Amino acid sequence: MTPRARRGTWKSKIFFIVVLGMIVFFVCKKFVFSPENIQQESMQDVVQEQEDIKVEETKDESIARCTIAEGDIPAEIFSAHGHYDANDTAALITAAEDVFDLTHLKIGQPMRFYFSDDGEKAVRMEYDCNTEKMIIAERDGDTFHVREEKIQYDVTKETAKGVIDNFFYADALEAGLSEPTVLEVGDIFSFSIDFTTEIREGDEFVFVYEKRKRDGSDAPDGRILAAKFINDGTAHYAYYFDNDGQGGYYDGEGHVLERQFLKAPLSYRAITSGFTGARMHPITRKVSAHYQIDYAAPTGTPVVASARGTVASAGWEGGWGNMIRMTHDNGYTTHYGHLSGFAKGVRSGTQVAQGQVIGYVGSTGWSTGPHLDYGMKLNGTPINPVTLVQPKGAPLTDDKMGSFNVMKEEYGDILQ
Repeated sequence: MTPRARRGTWKSKIFFIVVLGMIVFFVCKKFVFSPENIQQESMQDVVQEQEDIKVEETKDESIARCTIAEGDIPAEIFSAHGHYDANDTAALITAAEDVFDLTHLKIGQPMRFYFSDDGEKAVRMEYDCNTEKMIIAERDGDTFHVREEKIQYDVTKETAKGVIDNFFYADALEAGLSEPTVLEVGDIFSFSIDFTTEIREGDEFVFVYEKRKRDGSDAPDGRILAAKFINDGTAHYAYYFDNDGQGGYYDGEGHVLERQFLKAPLSYRAITSGFTGARMHPITRKVSAHYQIDYAAPTGTPVVASARGTVASAGWEGGWGNMIRMTHDNGYTTHYGHLSGFAKGVRSGTQVAQGQVIGYVGSTGWSTGPHLDYGMKLNGTPINPVTLVQPKGAPLTDDKMGSFNVMKEEYGDILQ
């Protein structure tokens, strides 16, 4: 092929490529870059953007939903989801001071921002501070009005029943209870049943509880209304009763279930040393009295105050390691030894509620493994906390017993 012919072939190829490119351009212009397609892509971008910030469209307004995550900064949440500037955030937090501290949002809790059709900034903010109450902030110009409201649920009464085949936690979940409700059962009967060691195969339970929905979706269960637990052949009852706004749980005779002391101050694996006047000490190898209970549990297991009281001391005590001593009503004292550490704020003089975490299981001092050394005295004399017989709680007054018995009869057939 001559050089001229080769140049002609090269020019033909260039001409073909140029023509083909023009054809593609006009086709794209007609179909890809048409106003309809541009509008469609724009709408897709808007939808994607809305999905990214979790916005839900309603008839009159839009809702931006978010869930508080670890590391979130309140001001950044208000800006990203409510479109509030620094002045808005300052005004919101100030307006909420007497209602709720919005600088301390809880991880895992939902928050919602509501937008009107003609506004860029949210006109209303809702924050669920727990399962029962929410904080509402409504915008009025440059100011906010903040209040607390009870969360409204659609409530039905449900019944869960079962027999212990494995262990209570698993069997209760299988019966339909949620995990928080199972834990609540343990709290209700914590004064009469030790769910760590006293549950037996064949024990039975029946619970009537509030099943709740919110906006058509499942929500956390409400309170347990009535319960029966047969433990080792003995039936234990619990009824929720509103006593002049002071709701609580009562037994079948109208006595409050709460007692001065819990059955145990922690969730433990086993009692490794009991209350005895003669025990071989594992370190000194000498026989001596052991007027307390050793509960084996993993390091870091929370230890709670078994009764309301005052911290007499919290610190290092030689062979006891980290030790907490408490005083209680009616001449009782308790101690909690070998702790790995103390709960925040626990020091001499601290007032502590029953069930409040005061420390954590450890193996400090003279100890061969992680455990809690728990002791109790009455007027200075050691007593066995495991066998302590506590009087029944205070009874309802006569003028309340009629209403209580009427309420109890509602559940008579269910709990039989």
